[in-house]
Amino acid sequence: MKQGEITIRNPWLWLGLGLLIVLLRGLFLHVMDVDASQYASISMEMLQGGSWLQVQHRGGDYLDKPPLLFWSGAFSFLLFGLSDWAYKLPSLLAALAGVYATYRFCLLYYPASMARNAAFILASSVGFVLLCNDVRTDTLLLGMTTCSIWQFAAYLKEKKWLNFVGAFVFAGLAMLAKGPIGLVMPGFAVGAQLLLQRNWRDLFHPRWLLGLGVVALVLAPMCWGLYQQFDVHPEKTINDRTGVSGLYFFFWEQSFGRITGENTWKNNTPSYYFIHVYLWAFLPWPLLLIVGVWQRLKQIWVAKVRMGWDDEAYSLGAFLLTFLALSQSKYKLPHYIFVTLPWAAVLVARLLNQSKPLIIKRLMGIQYFVMSVLWSGIVLIPAFVFPTTQILVWGTLLVGTGWLLVRIKQNPWPDAHVLVQRNVGAMVLVLGMLNFYFYPQLLPFQSTSSVMLQAKADHLPKDKMTFFRRHGHALDFYNGALLEKMDSTQEIIARAQERTGIYVYTNLEGKSELDAHQVPYEQVYVFQHFQVALLKPAFLNPATRERSLEPVFLLKIPKN
Repeated sequence: MKQGEITIRNPWLWLGLGLLIVLLRGLFLHVMDVDASQYASISMEMLQGGSWLQVQHRGGDYLDKPPLLFWSGAFSFLLFGLSDWAYKLPSLLAALAGVYATYRFCLLYYPASMARNAAFILASSVGFVLLCNDVRTDTLLLGMTTCSIWQFAAYLKEKKWLNFVGAFVFAGLAMLAKGPIGLVMPGFAVGAQLLLQRNWRDLFHPRWLLGLGVVALVLAPMCWGLYQQFDVHPEKTINDRTGVSGLYFFFWEQSFGRITGENTWKNNTPSYYFIHVYLWAFLPWPLLLIVGVWQRLKQIWVAKVRMGWDDEAYSLGAFLLTFLALSQSKYKLPHYIFVTLPWAAVLVARLLNQSKPLIIKRLMGIQYFVMSVLWSGIVLIPAFVFPTTQILVWGTLLVGTGWLLVRIKQNPWPDAHVLVQRNVGAMVLVLGMLNFYFYPQLLPFQSTSSVMLQAKADHLPKDKMTFFRRHGHALDFYNGALLEKMDSTQEIIARAQERTGIYVYTNLEGKSELDAHQVPYEQVYVFQHFQVALLKPAFLNPATRERSLEPVFLLKIPKN
């Protein structure tokens, strides 16, 4: 009985449950244009077309991302049907596996309390929750690389062959998620560890070649599909080029080519781009991370990498070397760096574990500042961005604020574990506000999903849905079938005749073109569209929001 009472009163239990509820709520948020909805529609097309090894997108050859996300999405659709949560579920499970791997990795070198802190720091960061909401290839990449590094560390410490095979299987899966970075990142982690230990015997041991064989077996189905789809057909035009090798693209151009300049994708982001990304993606922990990285580098410098140095360096190698490598890419987006979040969490947890009470007090002062700024920003959502008088929303904020103030008054300068508890508790409320209120208010502005969901509710025939002058991948996914593209008003009239009327999704340009050619139509819906994955101040300000919106229409074209 006492044991049950202790378990029920354990704050970590309730914090974990709170974070899990927030993540589960994210499963049921609509997939966002552009990337997530595109990958969801490709998964749908893979299941419906039955082409599992040769990836198709809207009936054409697709060569951009590896297939693991599409395989997992298609298989989940096969089991559970077409839905938001079915698409996101495999990636969420992979992300949670990453949290578990972070915990298990830390147990190899650190106390259980620090391992628990690292897991909670990771799961409560803004970037981690966003990665589970807006599911792209990086969600699987985070989970698989973290599991791989954990297994590598376990193998090098305990010399069990099951860990050896597991490390390379997970590395192979990480490559199936997003390319060679899936093997390079574990290589950075292991390389940093063995080099700092001066463990030349393990570093150059021929067993690693056997591990590469395991990776090759994992990659074999994808490689066969790429070879059959592209290398055997050099006459195909892919991204405005012929003679494209799918294997070369996967193993070199898509990843290393972004550094050498061979890849055509460039957005001229500066090398320091990911630094300011981390300032919001790793909230509420980024300032502690700076201190943690500095402390770790200082410790290594002071040790001067002595012979027989027996400390943990996987986390620093996985974080810092990957961060520096990705910063050299000529094309960067914020979510590219999220793969390093588990190792940032380990570095912060290590800092807290090794800090003296006076240092903890100073670190808590930093966190009070960060949380006050973050809390003020969250309050702006129901007060200004999407104003509401809902008692539940404001009641939750007031209760949460009251809880924090009482806890601070009771113990303003806690130890490391209470510091983590307090910040994670605050983040449960912050992230809950995002997933339970902000996103449900935001996502209806994504017309590509809203239009098709409304059409489904009104039982409009999905085989008569088309688009003209405007498209979004969510149109296909939420329609449950690919929409036909209309290239001209003449084609629209012809299709309407063939199908006894059609429905056309279009914008003002397309509607004006129909008017100019005197094409008769009935306006079924009108929606105000915004690209919800690219938030802008003008949209967040209700006074200027209207100028950020684009009117779009679903028009019914009758048979004449």
